[in-house]
Amino acid sequence: MSRSGGPLAAVWSRSARAVRRYPVTAVVAVLVLATTVTGLVVRIVGRTGSVDAVHFGPFRVFAVTTGAVALVLTVAGVVVLVGASERLMGSRRTALAFVVTTVVGTGLGALTAFADQDGREVGPLLLGRATSFDPWTALVGTIVTASAFAGPLWRRRIRVNAVAVVAALLLYAGHASDLYAALAAAAGWLLGDLLRRGPARLGWTRSSHRETRVLLGTVVLVSAVGPVIALVSRARVGLLAPIAAVVGSGPVTPVHGCRADGVSGECLRGLLSFRATDPWTLVLAIAPLLVLVVAGLGLFRGSRFAVWLAVVVDVALAVAAAVTYGVLPSRVAELHGAEDRFVVTVSVIASIVVPLATALVLVLLRRSFTVLPARRRVVTFAVVVVVTFAVVATVVLVTAASAPDPVPDPLRLVVAALGPLSPVVLWDHLPALDPALRFVLGAAGPVLWLVVAVAAIRPTGAVEPDADADGLREARLRARTLLEAAGGDTFGWMTTWQGNAYWFAEDGRAGVAFRRNGRVAVTVGGPFGWPDARDAAMTGFARWCDDNGWTAVFYGIGTEAAATLTAQGWDTLPVAEDADLDPRTWTTTGKKKQDVRTAVNKAGREGITARWSSWQDLPASTVRQIEAISEEWVSQRELPEMGFTLGGVDEMRDPAVRTLVALDPEGTVLAVTSWLPSHRAGRVVGWTLDVMRRTSAAPNGVMEFLVASAADRMREDGVERLSLSAAPLAQSVEGAPAAEGVQDLLDLVGGVLEPVYGFRSLLRFKAKFGPDLHPLVLAYPDPVALPAIGVAVVRAYLPDLSLRQAVSLVRGRS
Repeated sequence: MSRSGGPLAAVWSRSARAVRRYPVTAVVAVLVLATTVTGLVVRIVGRTGSVDAVHFGPFRVFAVTTGAVALVLTVAGVVVLVGASERLMGSRRTALAFVVTTVVGTGLGALTAFADQDGREVGPLLLGRATSFDPWTALVGTIVTASAFAGPLWRRRIRVNAVAVVAALLLYAGHASDLYAALAAAAGWLLGDLLRRGPARLGWTRSSHRETRVLLGTVVLVSAVGPVIALVSRARVGLLAPIAAVVGSGPVTPVHGCRADGVSGECLRGLLSFRATDPWTLVLAIAPLLVLVVAGLGLFRGSRFAVWLAVVVDVALAVAAAVTYGVLPSRVAELHGAEDRFVVTVSVIASIVVPLATALVLVLLRRSFTVLPARRRVVTFAVVVVVTFAVVATVVLVTAASAPDPVPDPLRLVVAALGPLSPVVLWDHLPALDPALRFVLGAAGPVLWLVVAVAAIRPTGAVEPDADADGLREARLRARTLLEAAGGDTFGWMTTWQGNAYWFAEDGRAGVAFRRNGRVAVTVGGPFGWPDARDAAMTGFARWCDDNGWTAVFYGIGTEAAATLTAQGWDTLPVAEDADLDPRTWTTTGKKKQDVRTAVNKAGREGITARWSSWQDLPASTVRQIEAISEEWVSQRELPEMGFTLGGVDEMRDPAVRTLVALDPEGTVLAVTSWLPSHRAGRVVGWTLDVMRRTSAAPNGVMEFLVASAADRMREDGVERLSLSAAPLAQSVEGAPAAEGVQDLLDLVGGVLEPVYGFRSLLRFKAKFGPDLHPLVLAYPDPVALPAIGVAVVRAYLPDLSLRQAVSLVRGRS
């Protein structure tokens, strides 16, 4: 008998399982659909003016009253946000969060209605209406509550995005429903911390550079969309609504009452109530905001140019708002009676302070944006902008000179051509100007800012990342070619990372990667390239540095390579030990490897598997989990991310690098390692361990399991060498003390970093595998430069270390 209903039955079965797994999500979605459809039916049958006229009682919070598109978006929001909340904290907590945040948000918001007893139009930001219910109030409150149960990465992302969106709606549009959502978000934040069991998470956890870029990029994008929301809003009453008037009003739509001799109360009223009524006004407003959108996208890419672009636009917005409104109490007081002075004054001040605060945060965190644009792209951007401004100014002046009536002050027109960022008081004579001149002035601003936005796309990398961000793409490709053809030492593949500079021998057969701090050039290991050319490369690089007035320092080179330098009078001091083994002969037998055997057997019993793959071939879900694990690892550190010879997620994305991921039977990532290739004659002959990250819930021994699995995989591939890499500033045997206390300095740094990064603990972990240990040294030519050398090495690892952090850690160590 055929089963024609098979597919339908399968869909029904999957739906039933989803409902059983997410019952709160299903109930809320049904209520949203039911109340909305019921309201629509009552409206049609009863011919009421709107759905708002329908009384649902407490179920009114589920009704969508603004159309079919809003209904679809709301249902999608329920499925995504409530579903995610239910997955994070369970059905009972989700139902509790949904009810509590709704009651608190709408309840406290409705109380503000009592403050509006005189029916004034200005300042209704604080004047909520008890009739303005919205399902999104509960959705926002619920997901913010659930964020407390997420890991550091998603907890921060959920909260930052929720707060940014809610704040933008509240500060720019200021509807009562926006106020309710903001209050619900605040209630959800507190409720989540109360419901979550475990140690309190106080303060703001540290972010990786990548996550800082995501968060600040989101903030800048929201600040670009906010004024548009205010301009198209029917009741634009938010605290930052004045910014919308600054970017929306212009030569084409001057505000009545704004004169060159001062900002009158009538002008302020017009600005605060200004709203876009035609497409041209929106074009005028969107043009400069597009620059912020490009900057925001560039921030996601880590562009330093995008930081300064956003800073310039935000400062320009703040200055334009300050000039436009005058911020003089006597002028603001003219707007209304005493009851309105506070609200209007705060609104105007906020419109100036918020863009300045955003610019300040970007400047303070600019070091997280390490991608520098190619000089040619910056020059091209500057030339395009200057030429465009010159052309626009020329067209404006020529049009003014050709007008039937002479213009009293043509230079004012050039300033007015900046469009929305020019002071509004420049436009008081516009109604009397020639129509052609008014059109040219109206088009000048949008054209200029549109050109700036388009010209900024390449230097910010908003569309695609700059393949030659630091101007070293050709040198980096040359280094990779040498490494693949002839190989290098332990740090070989690390020389291809961003942040390194390069020197190549005249014959091109060897090269050196280094980082310079002041007058000290610290190498990333020894020379790479053909073995018979490396010794000469060491001498050649040292001579080249001396010619430039720098001190060459070879960091992390083997004792055999250092012999070439010691023969020339150089000194050395031990800094680390390289641990490696031959996977072709390595086994887990032996008493010293008992912990490794136990870990492998335990993983087998629990169904844990290891997946060897490039980053590009990993499933999207696995990638997201790895990023979350890495972010959790960074958030638990008291110091910024280290670099130099320590990689992270960015370095794992290299197609030549391999990841080894530990997965439980459900596909959850428990731990991850990354492996850097070593080449000889174009063939991979070894892999070096780099990144090691694990979740807090991972079972003991998962890292031992991953390393043992890597050895098994490499044995199958015929790989000759598995390196467990070198733990920086850590060694199993104390070295001889160096002169001038540099050894003491490095020992101090190693001791300070031990509680944070556990380098010495890592060395003990590697000893479990019975590897061969090879001492690595730092070779230097001049003992007089030792203090500067010590600082340069520390700066190479921690370029973002602040003085406060350094003092705090040293105090903790002492």
